Amino acid sequence: MKNRLTVCASHLVTLPGAPHGPVRSAIATARDAVSAFDPDLVVFFGTDHRRAFRTVVPTFAVVLSATAQGDVAGPVGSYDVPSSSGRALVADLVAHEFDVATAYEAALDHAFGHTARDLLGTITAKPVLPIFVNCASPPHATFRRAASLGRRVGEFFADRRVLYVGSGGLAHDLPGFREPETGVVLTEEERQAWIKDVNERARREGTVRALVRKWDEEFLDGIGGTSWDWLDSIGADLVERGGNGAAECLTWTAAWAAGGRPLRTLAHEFDTSGRAVVMSQA
Repeated sequence: MKNRLTVCASHLVTLPGAPHGPVRSAIATARDAVSAFDPDLVVFFGTDHRRAFRTVVPTFAVVLSATAQGDVAGPVGSYDVPSSSGRALVADLVAHEFDVATAYEAALDHAFGHTARDLLGTITAKPVLPIFVNCASPPHATFRRAASLGRRVGEFFADRRVLYVGSGGLAHDLPGFREPETGVVLTEEERQAWIKDVNERARREGTVRALVRKWDEEFLDGIGGTSWDWLDSIGADLVERGGNGAAECLTWTAAWAAGGRPLRTLAHEFDTSGRAVVMSQA
């Protein structure tokens, strides 16, 4: 397993003014580990906030060419995507009965961009193969299915020196997490104004969901081991227990299974406005 490193991290924790001191420090620790590991390939399990995938939302998709949207002060430019590896991976997944989509082009949002920049320095520092996991447009995959996908991806790249990344989570609930499904495409400025209005209205009306840290702890315990026994229970009553953003941990689950080893928690913060954790395993 010395040719695998797995890092899972929340995105947006390095924004100026973000109140995530321990996690910000852990990002730096993880970045140093990535630099020392020096992967040949980064397989990045990430999601989307209804920016890249709107009309058709696949459950899983391997992206063959990708740019960064630059939303929420994220990076811009083009990723160095090894499309031939992506095509071969899609063929292998289909042969193993995964109905995975092929995204020939995708403009990825901060769910990929922030974490890629946090861990690699720039989005072009290493070849990055993005694997989209639907987390924001229900229904989404089960945690067991995400783990099954991740395990097969890890088997496919067993002979490569690979960094596996999962970006998102943990438990959080945001009224403006996704736009209404009207089909209207908002500009980023319009989108941010709509999200701000929805969130402020929910706070005024007292409809923001109150969460407790138990879901976080159960999830971290799960990926801190190798057993798959927890995968079915962790998704039960997910929105009620973990909020509408907890499904982002499907990306972590896939990365954990791809790496095939327990993950250790470098930092975990829990509060009423957001949760953040960084984990790394060599």
